[in-house]
Amino acid sequence: MDNHDGQPGCINVQFLENTLKQNQGNVSYVAVTGVSNVTGIINPIYDIAELAHSYDTFIIVDGAQMVAHLPVKISGHKNQNRNIDAFVFSGHKAYAPASPGTVICRKDILSSIEPEEVGGGMVEHVFLDRYIVSEAFPAREEAGTPNIAGAIGIAAVIEVLDTIGMELIFTEESELIHYTLDNLKDIPDIQIYGVADTSICERSACISFNIKDMDHGLVAAILNDYFNIAVRNECFCAHPYVKEMIMDDLLAATTSINEEDFEDAFQLKSGMVRASFGIYNTEKDVDELVKAISDISEKREKYTSQYKPDNSGNYTHTSFKMNRQDRFSIKAYIDQYVNQ
Repeated sequence: MDNHDGQPGCINVQFLENTLKQNQGNVSYVAVTGVSNVTGIINPIYDIAELAHSYDTFIIVDGAQMVAHLPVKISGHKNQNRNIDAFVFSGHKAYAPASPGTVICRKDILSSIEPEEVGGGMVEHVFLDRYIVSEAFPAREEAGTPNIAGAIGIAAVIEVLDTIGMELIFTEESELIHYTLDNLKDIPDIQIYGVADTSICERSACISFNIKDMDHGLVAAILNDYFNIAVRNECFCAHPYVKEMIMDDLLAATTSINEEDFEDAFQLKSGMVRASFGIYNTEKDVDELVKAISDISEKREKYTSQYKPDNSGNYTHTSFKMNRQDRFSIKAYIDQYVNQ
């Protein structure tokens, strides 16, 4: 990664090229995240594809945080070296809950290897001691009964996004993220992770942050309970990356922590708060988020005194208790709206 002001930025393409040059012939593929689900920073996947292909290796892109936020062109580039060999993403990141994960891959690559999953639909013949894999695509790669309803769901979502226009979605979301970063910078004691200057590293999808001397879980609980703002916290399925950034903060803050003690030292803060953006968000939403974070930072003692961690480390309010009858009930919903 390129570092700016101590914060990670886009992938250092020159460093990658040096690595590929030093290890030419021994690298099978380059795997890269299209958009970081921690910082929201967009990586130059087409430049990386061209670089990987120039050193006779493949590229696979994790596009989970990408497909719902900006245009993706997997193939059809005038320079074919900029095409992506394999692209994967998750439907639930693209407004399609309960949908399957999606793999888009060059057919010649898949044809050259036997499918990893074995089951109905991917075989041509089965004998007592062997089986013959079907040559038909995509059946040979989809062993067993597929998630048909989920596949229809994600196809419908992609069609809707294409109808709206991914360029439009990306443009409007970029403006919203710029607006958010500009406002968050003015809040005392806030740490934004990743380069905040979008002229250096363009961003999409999310912004992760911490408030100094406040646990990420506590901040998330306060945002939820007092401000009705839903955020994600902890390590976002990217534990090593998050912990590395937290470690950098600790190094900058103290010189008394030995390397052996890092894990124990940052275990209490091994996480962040992540605000994610979707096609429904507006500047008004951002204003409410910034106002809430600023209020929490200014009145941290007031809010902190209202919470206590449970045995799992989750923060629960000391006085508010949810009434079970106030929870969503399918029967109550049916009685109220269906059986009228």
